[in-house]
Amino acid sequence: MLTKQNIRREMAVKRKALEAQWLEAASVKVAKNLQSLDAFRAAQTVALYMGMDGEVDLNGLFPICRKLGKCTCIPVFNAKTKLYEMAEITENSPCHTGHYGIREPISPSLVAMNDIDLIAVPGIAFDPNGTRLGRGGGYYDRLLEGFRGYAAGVAFDFQILPQIPADAHDQPVECIATETRILNI
Repeated sequence: MLTKQNIRREMAVKRKALEAQWLEAASVKVAKNLQSLDAFRAAQTVALYMGMDGEVDLNGLFPICRKLGKCTCIPVFNAKTKLYEMAEITENSPCHTGHYGIREPISPSLVAMNDIDLIAVPGIAFDPNGTRLGRGGGYYDRLLEGFRGYAAGVAFDFQILPQIPADAHDQPVECIATETRILNI
C-alpha cells in the first residue's frame, strides 16, 4: 500500500494536469450528484468549501442552495485556536484570502457544527470504505469529530483508490459523490 505522502504526491501531479474545461464540467457533475442525495434535499444548512488546486469546484452550488432556501457556510480559520470553524456565507459576504490561500468571509458569522445538516468534504483521495486522505493538517478530521450531520466526500473518480492508510483520528465520510456516481459507504 502507498504511504499517505506518496498518495498526496501522486494526486498533486494528476490534479495539476487537469484541463480547466474538464475540471469545470466534472465539477458540475459532482455537484449534481451531491444534490441528488436525500441528505442534501432535506438539509437546511449546508457546509461547502472554496475549492483550490484542482479540487472539485462547488462554487456553482452556492446560488443553488440559496435558491432552495438553504443556509450555506464555509470553513474559516481561527488563528487563536489554529482550527477551522464554519461561517455563514451569503452572496454579499465580503471575502479575503485567508489561511492557506483559501477564500473566507472577512467578518465571519460562525455556525455551530451541530446546526449543519450536510457537509461537503474535500479530500486528496478516498477509498470505498469512506476513508479520506486530506492535506495532512487534520483540520477536517477535527471538524468532523462528533459531527452528527451527514458527511459527503466530494472527489473525482481518479481520486477513489482501493485502500488508503488510516490513523485512529481519521474521520470517515458517509458517501462519496464523484462525476459519475455516488458511493454509499
